[in-house]
Formats: sequence, structure tokens, C-alpha cells
Amino acid sequence: MTMRGTKSGTSKRRFIGLQWKSFLWLSILLLSLSTAFYALNYYSLTSQFRAQRQAEVTALRHHIRGLFTGTSDRLIRLGGALASVANLGDALYRRNPDKIAAAVTDYASLRYELDLRQIELYTIDANRVGSWTQSGAGKLPEEFIRRAIKTVKDEERPLSLLYCQPTCLIYAFVPILSSGKNVGVVALGQSIADFIIDFRLITGADIALAVPTNANAGSEQSQWGVKVAALTDAAKLTALLQHLSDLYPNPSELDQGHLLKWDNAHYDVNRVLLNEIIPDQPGFIVLISDVSQRLNDIKNALHDDMLMALGSLLAAELILLYLIRVPLWRLGQLTRTLPLLAEGAYDQARDRFSNHRKKARFRDEIDFLYDSAITLSHQLEENSLTLAAKNSELAKERDFIQGLLDSAQVLVLTQTRHGIIRAGNNFAAMLTGYTPQQLQGQRFIDLIADDNAKPEVLGKLEALCSHRLQQMEHEHELACKDKKRRQIVWVHTLLHQEYIDDTVVLSVGMDVTERVHAETQMRWLANHDSLTSLANRHRFIEDLTHAYDKVTRTGGSAALLVFDLDHFKEVNDTSGHAAGDALLRMVADELRARARSSDIIARLGGDEFAMLMPQTDGYGAEIFANDLNERLTSTPFVFGDKRYRIGASIGIAFLPQHGANIQEVMANADIAMYEAKKAGRSCARIFADDQKQLQMLTQNVYWKDILIHAIAKEHLFFHFQPMVDAITGKTLFNEALLRLRMPDGRIALPGEFLPSAERAGFNYDIDCYVVQAALKILLADPRKRLFVNLSTAALSHSDWTDVLAQAVKDQHLVSDRLVFEITETAVIADMEKARQITNKVTSLGFQFAVDDFGAGFSSLYYLKHLPVKYVKLDQSLIKDIVTNQEDRNFVRAIILMIHAYGKTIVGEGVEEEATLELLRDMGVDMIQGFYISRPQKNCNSSIAKARPDHAHS
Repeated sequence: MTMRGTKSGTSKRRFIGLQWKSFLWLSILLLSLSTAFYALNYYSLTSQFRAQRQAEVTALRHHIRGLFTGTSDRLIRLGGALASVANLGDALYRRNPDKIAAAVTDYASLRYELDLRQIELYTIDANRVGSWTQSGAGKLPEEFIRRAIKTVKDEERPLSLLYCQPTCLIYAFVPILSSGKNVGVVALGQSIADFIIDFRLITGADIALAVPTNANAGSEQSQWGVKVAALTDAAKLTALLQHLSDLYPNPSELDQGHLLKWDNAHYDVNRVLLNEIIPDQPGFIVLISDVSQRLNDIKNALHDDMLMALGSLLAAELILLYLIRVPLWRLGQLTRTLPLLAEGAYDQARDRFSNHRKKARFRDEIDFLYDSAITLSHQLEENSLTLAAKNSELAKERDFIQGLLDSAQVLVLTQTRHGIIRAGNNFAAMLTGYTPQQLQGQRFIDLIADDNAKPEVLGKLEALCSHRLQQMEHEHELACKDKKRRQIVWVHTLLHQEYIDDTVVLSVGMDVTERVHAETQMRWLANHDSLTSLANRHRFIEDLTHAYDKVTRTGGSAALLVFDLDHFKEVNDTSGHAAGDALLRMVADELRARARSSDIIARLGGDEFAMLMPQTDGYGAEIFANDLNERLTSTPFVFGDKRYRIGASIGIAFLPQHGANIQEVMANADIAMYEAKKAGRSCARIFADDQKQLQMLTQNVYWKDILIHAIAKEHLFFHFQPMVDAITGKTLFNEALLRLRMPDGRIALPGEFLPSAERAGFNYDIDCYVVQAALKILLADPRKRLFVNLSTAALSHSDWTDVLAQAVKDQHLVSDRLVFEITETAVIADMEKARQITNKVTSLGFQFAVDDFGAGFSSLYYLKHLPVKYVKLDQSLIKDIVTNQEDRNFVRAIILMIHAYGKTIVGEGVEEEATLELLRDMGVDMIQGFYISRPQKNCNSSIAKARPDHAHS
């Protein structure tokens, strides 16, 4: 057998050839079959032996029982016959001693013929009246006689008993009758030696009779506490019985029989109780059978079977070794050649395969195996060449993908199903502060800064790995090595297969820290005034609405204060906007310092402020207003070398007493504020119903008549302000700014008439007029491109869009020449209706722009969910970017986000060259403002480049 040791690491493995493996296992199989055959033969012979012995013991039991019963019956018949012939009953009845003695003498004369050892006559009272005893027979004890005679008398039947003192006799007690009465008993005793000898001769088995004896019986007593009264072949078996009593102190263990080896012989020993033969007779009989010859026959048979099995096994092994040696040798040659294929030596392997193939006519499976090996060598050679080419391609792809991962500005990690990081790209290492080697082996959950969120992330990752989730997304702060925090959006995907290192999850993270910061600031700006940090008009209207609903529901009260600064225009005109801004901030600080925590303060726009004071009556509101004015008037406002006396005209209205809705309450507070101005300024007035009637009636009637006349006579017209490309200076659009020619020839701006038009419900008519006027201009001059403004009503009624569809259909208007400007207020009035109308208009090809973004437009939500193409940055965002670094950073972030949504950005209110240059560097697409051009009567339709550095002239 060939053995070869090889090393694998530090362990050694032994090589065993297939030939010897096959020989070994087949040999084990043959040996197992031979052993099984031998075991089955042994089991069969021993089972047959036990069955035969069981049948023989049963026969012996029946035979010994038959001998005892036959002897007893013979004695009983003999006693009855003798009593009848000698007329012994009459002698006993008459108590005739002579006749009784003659009868006994007659019995004794027959003892040889009858094989009797003892004859005794008793009266029914157990008195012995005659006796004959042969030499060696003992006298029966009186107690024994009385019990026997009593049993015969009571049961009126003969009785057989065994008595073994000094010799063992079987007695038959036969009743003697006279005139139908039991007058006595004759007892006949016969030795059991004769039928025991007969039993030995007939069956060939030995027998031992054991009866109870007294403790002082001497040598006759055995360990079993009995006397061996009869024993065949005493010289041989006495010692056997002594050995048997030593092995089995309790003789009941022999009831089921036992095999015993003694003195180079085997004996089968069984016990039979005497009471099974003679009722109520104590003692037992031991049956002893010599089975040595039978066991020797079984042993010899098994020995012959073993020799035959070993011979057959040896012959089969030799034949088997011969049969498997040659084919396995050929297989061995094949196995020694196959490694050449793994080494790439295909030609050498094919030569060896060809040499070892059989040239004979008859082929077998090994020959086909050689043919297959040759075919395999050709295929492996072709595959190795193809694989080498593929490996080269994969190496290039791997390098390319690795380059992408290293240059991508996203975090890319791979994890095991237990959340252990296996690899990370360069950006992940740079952002976290760890090296790629330090990232490897860390737990992904340790990168999550929020400890409360970790259990949820772990649960979702577990669900992803168990295929309960297809993809997992979450946004949490990243815990960097330098303790900094970055906001990361993670996307986890389950890989298609599990790799060797248990990597199953691909995690991609995008750093949205700047976006989150910008959105946070946007959300703040959406609800706050950027100059004073107070709530803006939008937020104040929301809070006012909630307060109105609450006081209406609970029956409470609240005060609304509207402030308008006195002399603010004077400060702006004489000291500039910087002074006006400083004054506004000072007033805001004063309001914050004097307000309660429950009060809500807002800047509504310009120099107008408002305050909502819950749970405040008229007395409290007036006290606050007067104290505020006293503080403002007593402390002059100083800016530079100029000092200004300031104050505030304050209008007060109460919720819900002064209006059926918040618009009415606000309007009434405005009316009260104007009354304060009329009263001399720097004072406060509470709204009164008679003021409202007069003011509202005057304004609504006045402006309604003016606007009806203006629309009919086309006194509403446009002034145009160019919107130029930020890089080239080319005019791309003109914004159409609405103007009203008054009856006295004065030009009114929208701020004068549009609020009254809205209160009178006239703004939708104005929107329709504006749309039709714009269409006329565009149809008249194909070169013109316009922005026009729409009110809230335009996004609540869709009838005005019909004229657009008709213009596109009938007059072939190029729809992208007209852009509609909308504000946040117009959108949030009815968001769903606004979405329907804007989608309808954009389906015709027209476009929308968001006006005053950053001041009134509160959220990126509208950019994402409405079809808006242009976004106009409010002047309040960009006016200080030249001098304020925070404003520059904020505007830059807004520009990046708006561009991320694919929108075009317009910077409006540009009044100086430095602002223009900054906006251009930040990526603003279009510029509008006084630095480019003031609004003018004529629409600039020239396609020539307007040079921004001369446009203001």
C-alpha cells in the first residue's frame, strides 16, 4: 500500500491509493459478511439446542411425575385389594386381634411379590393395631400418622405421602371400610429407589431428590437446608450438587434451568417442586442432564464453519486484489497526469494520456475517461487563453471602478451582515477622518452620532440582510474622528451574492450638510425677517389665524397692534438705507425687550411692525403702546453725526370683536393706525366701528370706479425693465410692470391701487387684462419676450388660460416667449388648484417664474412640485452680499440648491457693479435692476449685447 505524506500549513495528511482503499473497504465488507454468517449460524445452533433442551426438560418433568403417580396409584389399589380379600374391615370393626395379626402376616408374606417395605394398620383413631417393617425402614412418627389419617378420614379418599427418615419411602394411606363406615387405615410403604433407577435407565438423566430436614441432620444437610434423599450416581454427582449449591444459594434460581460446566463436562440443571407431583409435599427434585457431547458437536460445527469462511474470505481477497489492481493502476496513471493540466502543460499531459490508452479491441470506462481527459485538456487550454484575456479586461475594469470610487464625492462602504465595515473609498476616509485601514473592522453603527437612532438603524439593517427589505434609506449625523458632525443620507443595498469575507451590504452616503444648513436657514427665513430676525408677514398671519380660532372657540380675547414708524422715510432719504436698517433693528430690539414671552412680534414689511398680545384687553394694549412710544421718543436715534426723533403710530384692534376674519381684523388695525397718524403721530388708537365704515367705503368706491374706467379705456399699461444674461449682457426678457394712468394724468404704481382692487374683488379682472395685453404685444412683435406678474386670483380661477390656448392654436404664438411670475401667497392660497392651473399652462408651452424668492416664497417644496423654470432672488437677499460674508455664503448655498433643481436664477434689484460681479461669480443666470436699466416705456427687443457697465446710463 502506497503512503505519502504532504504538508498543508502545519498539518500532515496521509495519502492512501484508491487500489488499497477499494481493497480495504471490500475486505471489510467480505469480513463483515463472513462474521455475520458465522454469528447467524452460531445463533441458529444455540437456539436449536435451547429449544431441544426445553422440550427434553418438559418430557423429563412429565416422566418423573408419571413415575410418582404410577407408584402411588399402584400402592392405593394394592391396599384396597388386600383389605377387601382379608376382610380386614370386619376384624377392625370387631376389634379381633388375632384376625388382624393374621392379616398383617398375610401381607408380610406377599412383600417380595408386591415390593413393599412397610405395612401398618391403624384404627380410625390413629391407634396402631398391626405393623410389619422391613429392615432399614424407620418407624413413622405419630404426628405424621395422625395428620395422614385425619386427612383420609376428612376427605374420605386415599392419600399418598413421601417420608424419608431414614430411607425415602412413598406411602399410600388407604381407608378400610366396614358396613359402609371407615373403621381404619392401612399404610403401605415402598422405596423410591426402584423407579428412580428406572428413570435413569429410561431417560439417561440423573436425578436428585431433596427433602426438608432438621438443622441437626449432620452431613445429610446441604447449603439449601434440605436432605438429598435419593441421588443417581452418588459418587459422581454428590460433589456436583455441592458445587451447584455454592453457585446458586437459592435453589429457585434453577427453576428455569441453567447450563453448568464442571469437571470438564457441561450439565443442564433444572428443578421440579415435589408439590407439583404430590400435593402439599415439601422438597424438590433436581434434574441433571449431561449435554457435553451436544455442546462439543455445536463447537465443532462452528469451528468448521469458521475455517470454511476464512478460506473463502482469503480466496475472495486474492481474486479481488487481482481484479482491481490493473484498472486502478491505469486510474493511478491518470491521476498522476491530471496535475499537468493544472500546471498548463497540456501537450505533455495529452502525450501521457495517449500512451496509457488501451489499443485492444474491447474498451472499458477507463478508456472513455482517458478520451475525456484528452478532450478536457483541449478545452482547458482554450479556456485558459480566454480566461487570461478576460482577466486582463477585468483588471482594467477593476482599476477603472476603483478610480471611480476613489474620485466619487460620495461615501462608499461595504459591510458584513453583522455590520462590520470591510472597505471604504477615499472620500469616506477623508470625510470621517479615518484612514481606509482604520475604517476596516469598525462597526457601521459607531459612525451614527445619534445614540437613540442606533437601535432603529440596526433593526433595519438586520431586516435588509434577511431580505425583508429590498433597500434601506436613512439620514443621520456622521460621527467624525475629529468630533465634528456631518449630515449624511445613507442608502443601503443588499449585494447579489455573499462574498468570502461575509460582505453582503453596499452602503452609499451623500454629504448633505451644506444643503441641510441652507434648508434650515431657508426655513428660518421663510418665517422670519432677515433684517430684524422677527417673524415675517407669512408667519405672523399663521399665528394670527391660530390665535383667532382659539379665542373664537374658547371665548377669550387678544389684542393686535400694528406699528408704523414715524419719520422713517426721512431717515432713509437723508442717511441712506444703512441708517434705515439700523433703525428697524433698534425698534425690533426694543419690542423684544418689552414684550412678554407669550407675545408674537413681526415685521410686516418696510417700516411696519405688528404684535399679537394674547389675553390682553384695551387697557393693557394702550399701556404697552404708550410706554413704547415714550421710550422711543425719549431716546433719539443716532446714526453717524445725525440725530433723529422717532416714534410710532400704533393701531389697536381686538380678536374677535373687530373682524369676522383675520383679514378684516388686520384691515381694522391698519385703519386705527392711520387714525393715529392723523392724530399727530407717536400715539396709539383703538379701532372704532364708525372709522371702518367711512374708510372702507371711501377707498373701495374710489378705486373701483377708477379701475373700471381704466380697463374700459385701456388706461392700464406696462413699463418694461430688461433682464440680461449675466455673462454676455444680452437682453433675454423684459419684465412688464403694470402702471395706471389716473384721470389727472398722474401715473399710479401697483402698490396704490392693487390692495383696494383685491379687497374689492377686482384683481382677477386685472389679471385677465394683463394676460391679453401681453399677448397683443408679443403677437405684434415676434422678437419680444416678456415676464408678467399674476395675482392670487389667477391661480384660483382657470378661465384666463383659455385665451392662451386660443392664441397658441390660432395665431401660432411661440409660447416660451411669455413667462408668468407668481408669488408664494398666490400658491399657498390653494395649493392643489395652483398645481392644476400651472400644469395646464405649462402643457401649452408657457413657463412660470417664482418672484421674491427668499422673502415671501417659503420652501423648496414649491420648486419641486410646481412646474417653475425661473427663480427670482429677492432684493433683500442680495443687497448686502458685497459687505456681509454670511449673506454671501447663504446666497451661494441657495444658488447651488436652485441649480440642483434645474432652475434658471434671476438676480433682481442689482444696483451696483460689485453686486453684479459677485452674482456672476456665484452662477446667477440673469440680472435685473437699476444698475442695468430702470423701467422704461418702450420694450427693449434688441438682440444686441447690452454692456452692463454702461446700462445704467
